[in-house]
Parts: sequence; structure tokens; C-alpha cells
Amino acid sequence: MADPVLANVCARLAVRNADLMLVHPDADGDTWNLSWAIEDGCVSDRIGLGNRIVRGSDIESVYLRAMTSRDTSMQAARMAVTSLWEFAESLPVLVVNRRQASHTNMSKPYQLQLIERYGFRVPKTLVTMVPEQARAFYDECGGRVIYKSISSERSIVKRLTPDDFARLDLVRECPTQFQEMIPGTDLRVHTVGDRLFATEVVSDGVDYRYAADEGGRRSMRAVELPPAIHARCLDLVGGIGLSLSGIDLRRTPDGSYYCFEVNTSPAFTLFENHTGQRIGDALADLLLTGTA
Repeated sequence: MADPVLANVCARLAVRNADLMLVHPDADGDTWNLSWAIEDGCVSDRIGLGNRIVRGSDIESVYLRAMTSRDTSMQAARMAVTSLWEFAESLPVLVVNRRQASHTNMSKPYQLQLIERYGFRVPKTLVTMVPEQARAFYDECGGRVIYKSISSERSIVKRLTPDDFARLDLVRECPTQFQEMIPGTDLRVHTVGDRLFATEVVSDGVDYRYAADEGGRRSMRAVELPPAIHARCLDLVGGIGLSLSGIDLRRTPDGSYYCFEVNTSPAFTLFENHTGQRIGDALADLLLTGTA
């Protein structure tokens, strides 16, 4: 419950008198277990937490939240998480979000191809392990280039500057993603089922998430998207298969919209706290209806 997103969702479900079971793969205290069996040609499954047993047929919806494991045995932690994923996949209910949809963010270049299929503009991108290609891309973009990771691992987006040229050789050790820096205003769009919450973010940092840490400024306000962009966001997440998402957009001075990424397990509480948007309430309502 130290995770603010889980605390937010659980509090809103509690207010609604929801019957809730909270399971953490390496939680202290109560032990948990999963079991499957075939009985008379039918699948019988259940999950146990301490003395409480819940059968799969009694579960109406599932919310999966990616968290860092405290288990000292990484293999054991992975097996525990995999067991929960597999159990959720076996249930014919609403799962926020299912594994195939969530894993689109494991590879940002792959996800960028999906984003482009749904009509969004995407920045010119280079993924390379060749320093000379990175330097040529910098020149091609007129010196307006950022770099970040290509996986789901969180990385701070940085601008590439001439001061970085001396260490460009490091890209030989790891594929790195370079992108044309798009001018404009950031928007984080959270989708919950068919509901949408758009937040405009004004910041003087390259990565607005860390602007305050670098002594910069950041402000947020709720906004309405143009109907066409609103519909395009819902089409995008519907096509990927996400019931909950955080879409990163940028609106350029000429009114164009670029899409950078779709977060499949968004930490929406930061935006909710700044704008008053009831994203957690929308998620609680979605889970209680049991349908996306």
C-alpha cells in the first residue's frame, strides 16, 4: 500500500463496499497460493490468501499493477509474478491490463509502429549501436535530438548536446533510441475504459516528470481534446487492447499532435492530485462493472 496508485484504487473500491482481495507476490505476512485442476472436463481454479479462498468463477475483474519486487531471489520473484499473470489470463473477466496489451510497452520502437498505424504523427527516430549514425542523426535534425531507453525500464529523457559527443561511443554497449525533438506543449491523456482525461503540462524541462528535481517549473491543468484527437486516442488504446492507459502527446505550435508512447501501467495519481480529475474513481467504477 506504499504505492500511491494502489492505495488510491483500493480506497475508492473500499468506499464503494467492493469485495477486494489484494495480493502481492512477496508481501510480508499472509502467504498466498494458486491452484488449477480439471474436474469433469471443466477448469477449476482458485487463489488463496492466508485463510481466505476465492474461486476463479467468483472473480469479476482484476487490476494488475507492475511493482518492484523486494524478493532477494529474482528467479523466485519472477515465478511469483508469472503465476499471477497466468492466473489472470485464465479468467474470462475484465483484466486491467492483460499481458499481451501491457507488453507492447516492452519495446518502444515496436509500440511506436502501432501508434503510427492509428493516425498519430511520431517523431523521426533512430535506434542504433553505431556512434557515427547517432552523430549523423544529430546533424540531420539540426541539433534538436533527445535520447532515451528502448525498453520499459524507466529512463530520464535527455537532450543530446555537443558535450555528449565524447561519450557517444558508449552506444556500442547498448541499443539507444534517438528522436527528433518536437517543439510544443505536452499532454498526458489517461484513458479508463471509454472515458478520457487530458492534462496539459507546461514545463521548462526536457522531461517534465523530473523538471522540479532539476530546479525547473511544472504546471498542469485539465483540458479538452479536439474531438478527432479524442477519438483517435480511444481507437489507439482499443486497438492495442488496453482498458487503462497513459498516452504521451505533444501539441505543436501549428496544432499538430504527435504521440510518443502509451504507458500501460500509468501512475495517474500525480496528474489527479494536480488537476482534480477523478481518474481513480473512473478505474474503480470500471472494475466494478466488470466490462471495458
